Amino acid sequence: MNYKILALTFGLAGYTMATPIKTIPWNGHVGAVSFTFDDALENQVQNLKPVLDKLPDVHVTFFLTSMGDGFRKSADGFAALANAGHEMGNHTESHGHLTSISDNSELEKEIIQFAEKIEKTLADNGAKIRVISFATPFCEDNDNVKGFIAKHHFINRDCGWHGRNEWDTEPDWLSLKAKIWTRSGASVDEMLSSLDTAAFIGNFEGANPWDVQVKGGSWLVVLNHGVTDDKGDDYAIDPADIEKQFKHAIENKLWVAPFGTVGAYYRAHFIVDAAKETATDDGFTVEWEIPSEYMPASVPLRVNIDTQSVGENAIVEQGGKTIKRESDGSYVIEFTEKSLKVRKPKPGENPDSATSLPGSATRPLANFPSNTKYTLFDLNGNDLGNVNGFEVPAKFPKGTYIIRAEANGQAPLIKKVHR
Repeated sequence: MNYKILALTFGLAGYTMATPIKTIPWNGHVGAVSFTFDDALENQVQNLKPVLDKLPDVHVTFFLTSMGDGFRKSADGFAALANAGHEMGNHTESHGHLTSISDNSELEKEIIQFAEKIEKTLADNGAKIRVISFATPFCEDNDNVKGFIAKHHFINRDCGWHGRNEWDTEPDWLSLKAKIWTRSGASVDEMLSSLDTAAFIGNFEGANPWDVQVKGGSWLVVLNHGVTDDKGDDYAIDPADIEKQFKHAIENKLWVAPFGTVGAYYRAHFIVDAAKETATDDGFTVEWEIPSEYMPASVPLRVNIDTQSVGENAIVEQGGKTIKRESDGSYVIEFTEKSLKVRKPKPGENPDSATSLPGSATRPLANFPSNTKYTLFDLNGNDLGNVNGFEVPAKFPKGTYIIRAEANGQAPLIKKVHR
């Protein structure tokens, strides 16, 4: 007897069937790009922050180190950047050669203790953040180094040739490749062309067969250092040139987001898309595991869900709350919930009255009770504490935030807000 057919026909509860969830690549964009900046240089705060302040749709990653004392001198500036939604990652205490360190207590100090130091230093300067991303100095790692990285981070950036990551090719999460900017090694036009490639703009049929073949939009990771017009610094980029790259990425409709943000979405897709449904009496459930406790606190995924076996008006739930279907038929689910349920509607239940998660078109929810809890998050999923209503307090810098409203007996409402 074919028990799978029987389960599909009669809905036998507890039977594991197909993989019904497919994540929409790159959060619905044609591709993605993460601009990363190493070494906690003072000129990054002085020259890059003004550029970023003009472009609220661009968020980048800073990999911090105590080397050169720039982090200590500019801690307040990096805290302001963190509060504006930019990611702060770990680039080790001293920027040494990790693979040459045989003393594990020294690796602990360089990697884990320094991550904690970054969090404390920025907290002392008014930015509550959680370090989740790492970048190896000199792009050197081995299995022992990766083991220490994984104790406080879910992802690590190394170096690479073209810096592209393909949607359906799972990478080594502790050795993500990045394209290195240098004045002598990559012209501005060549970098702009890389942004075109990530957005799948152009004809790639004649690409060299030894190059990674371009089959669609990809995630480009760019490794930068200083931001200055000092032509004697080969690793630095002119402020005007990096602004040109930011604007070109926006024009190409790329998802311009921090390394940890895109990396979490990318990693979650391999897990959720492989998760199988388990039949229930009124539909099915899907469950998955989170691969690292250092994933962001919130990882919204834009997905398509096959609900045909349940019916046209299927209800999608997470945490007992119904999620609204988007206008294109997709859903925005929360990866950190670790499960979802698809079921038949109850009498009088309307799936279109449900709520939506971040990044979706939400409708105002009226008559929230006085005991509603409002929680503020930055775009990296960091919990910034409780607030009053859907207003960002004036103490936070101007930028984009997420506020989640929760009240007993009602579906939570999660909205993007601007200050």
